[in-house]
Amino acid sequence: MSRSRKRTSRSTAKARGMSWIGAAILGAGALCAAAAGPAQAGTAVAVTVNATAGLGSIPANAIGLNTAVYDGDMNDSAAPGLIKAAGINALRYPGGSYSDIYNWQTNVAQGGYDAPNTAFSNFMGTAQAAGASPIITVNYGTGTPSLAAAWVQNANVTNNYGIKYWEVGNEVYGNGTYNANWEADAHCTTSATGGPVTIGSEPNQTYNCGPSVYATNVLSYISAMKAVSPGIHVCAILTTPGFWPDGVTNPTTSPKPWNQTVLTALGSKTDCVIVHYYPGGSNATGMLTDPTDISGIVSTLHSQIQQYAGVNPANVPILVTETNSTLDTDTQPAALFGADMYMSWLENGVVNVDWWDQHNGPGTNTPAVVDGVQDYGDYGIFSSGANNSGVTEPAVDTPFAPYYAIEMLSKLGAPGDTMVNTSSGNSLVKVHAVRRAGGSLDVLIENEDPSNSYTASLALNGFTASGSPTVYTYANGGTSIASTTQSSASSVTVAPYSLTVVQIPGSGGTGTTAPGAPGQPTVSNLTSSTSSTTSGAATLSWTASAAGTYPVANYQVYQLGSGGSSTLVGSPTGSTFNLSGLTIGASYTYNVVAVDSHGNPSLPSAPVTFTVPPPSNSTCAVHYAVSSSWPGGFGASITLTDKGSSAINNWTLTFTWPAAGEAVQSGWNGTWTQSGQNVTVTAASWNSTIAANGGTVSLGFNGTDTGLATAPAAFYINGTVCANN
Repeated sequence: MSRSRKRTSRSTAKARGMSWIGAAILGAGALCAAAAGPAQAGTAVAVTVNATAGLGSIPANAIGLNTAVYDGDMNDSAAPGLIKAAGINALRYPGGSYSDIYNWQTNVAQGGYDAPNTAFSNFMGTAQAAGASPIITVNYGTGTPSLAAAWVQNANVTNNYGIKYWEVGNEVYGNGTYNANWEADAHCTTSATGGPVTIGSEPNQTYNCGPSVYATNVLSYISAMKAVSPGIHVCAILTTPGFWPDGVTNPTTSPKPWNQTVLTALGSKTDCVIVHYYPGGSNATGMLTDPTDISGIVSTLHSQIQQYAGVNPANVPILVTETNSTLDTDTQPAALFGADMYMSWLENGVVNVDWWDQHNGPGTNTPAVVDGVQDYGDYGIFSSGANNSGVTEPAVDTPFAPYYAIEMLSKLGAPGDTMVNTSSGNSLVKVHAVRRAGGSLDVLIENEDPSNSYTASLALNGFTASGSPTVYTYANGGTSIASTTQSSASSVTVAPYSLTVVQIPGSGGTGTTAPGAPGQPTVSNLTSSTSSTTSGAATLSWTASAAGTYPVANYQVYQLGSGGSSTLVGSPTGSTFNLSGLTIGASYTYNVVAVDSHGNPSLPSAPVTFTVPPPSNSTCAVHYAVSSSWPGGFGASITLTDKGSSAINNWTLTFTWPAAGEAVQSGWNGTWTQSGQNVTVTAASWNSTIAANGGTVSLGFNGTDTGLATAPAAFYINGTVCANN
């Protein structure tokens, strides 16, 4: 007998418009295996790995998975072994929107379904057996700081579990603040009745809570929980840049966007932040391009943390505690998306990514056959064995394709290994690479072409191969990962719709005698002036390397560019380096390599990325704010301010979009034109003068976007760069 429960559905204007199904099925699990055949030679593709261009170390609990208290198979006897075999080292509990109705002490979800044997103690048995670290979502919606603190007490004091990451609520912005209401939040009341708002309330009700209420309560949660265990991270929920409701405002409850409001209120207490990532897409081809947005998402989050919270974003961990492909969920497109997506987040400095879900149950729509493989519309990585749509799933706990994609990542690297920069000569061939602590270089090659094989020609910069590579392959429709060895490290052939990891023995330099990697650089003295567009300056500093066999002679500072490139910009003997001539509004990424007195290089440091701000003392200022967003578009307002002692006459505003997919569709209070990514706005006849000493002019536009609606970094009025206001 089986029961299925519907996970709280939610709709968004940009990322999601779907329901999740949570299944609680009792049954026995079975695995079937089939080895993939050898790939046939295909079109040559140039793949470059820059082994000295580090992208940071793989975090300790990077590869995560969601679990849910309504899943009766959460703690099946097969679960720990399957989780551990895939290299999953983090488990999130107690399950999405259920987190905001769940009382951990009673194992009761108010208004929901709790499967037997899914209490916190049951979950911890599975997590410990699998060697996975828990990530706990405490009940913000119907809970209290004291209930959360008691959970911390039980976990980290009474039972000494040492749980590090605790998030306050699930998707709290879905509490009705922006006229979409899927998340329980008893802090909200309707203006009509004063009663509590619950899941399913009418969307046209008026709510008297918003991000400022959430932030105030988060501060109470932080205080209560850290009083019990000071070393934990208590994480706040943010909107994902570029995805609804990012940038959206509500004049009553959210006059400024969610992230700005929450981060400003938390300030120096900003300890850790959470985003979710469901990029969607209309087809598999589009979905597989979505991870290219991730660098922009992380860069925007870092900018928001620095600008609004006023703290160093390098000290604020980012976790992606829910993600899924949303298309072809049980088949190879989801596997390809998953592997690329995990690595893209980690390469951009995120500390944890959690796939939704362990078991979720099949969808109710007629399932599709995707490239010859049955899809069930199931968001779990394991089958629930159910039949909600006329097609019965395989036996309970049978892995779907995304499971094998996650397992392939365990062939690529392990916590502590160093991710390095790569490039590919074909957009359908994605590449990620890792320098192993033991000396090897491992390369993941994804062939996202469903029809054609490719032969990847490998250029390994800063690494000397020796010995026979081991090649792991997960093929379309496979039920296991195949492995073989080959004699050459110079090329590998990848089959259509496949994931391949090449483990190449060798070394970068002399290995054991090399210095230790320098610490991740930090940025200070970041300034610019109105003298020129290239007046930006900054100072990089890093923790000195530990000497190997020979002392450290100098450091090599590299600027990392697109396509895996790196440029040596300096070789200081100390652990600081001054940068100058930086372009205002541009983003830069640097890392550092130590070199000893015999020329042996270290592994590279983790990189640092920053954007050069406009000068704060300019005679003009510009305030830019997104006022609304919808699928494929957004609206924004711009306020021009004259900070000088003379009026600005016949003003012209210019700025450049950070992303190529952004464009002005229609504007008002000026004449708007766009060429490429450059936008020009000339004054209307009635607002051509901006009065001196604080006079303002307001204008706005509706725009289109194909991904992130990232704000411009610098604005110019009549050729003068303006301060951000």
